[in-house]
Amino acid sequence: MERIYVTVRARPLSTEDAKTSPWRVSGHSIFIPNNPSKFEFDRIFGEDCKTLDVYQARTKDIVAAAVHGFNGTLHFSCLFILIGLSC
Repeated sequence: MERIYVTVRARPLSTEDAKTSPWRVSGHSIFIPNNPSKFEFDRIFGEDCKTLDVYQARTKDIVAAAVHGFNGTLHFSCLFILIGLSC
């Protein structure tokens, strides 16, 4: 059975946003202090991560699977759709 991974990439906050934002990130959770609600994710990339980090950790395998197709047959049309080109 395949699994769906939910990943979040936190954007850097400006100095003003950092002063007023109630949200906090800890481990794999995003929450508001003194509030019982908390949101859990498989992975949270911090403000200092690079796009390459996200790609290598989560996206690379998805792109490879799309390009290789369902039965391992190479489907270049999938790659064109992913990068926004038309056939």
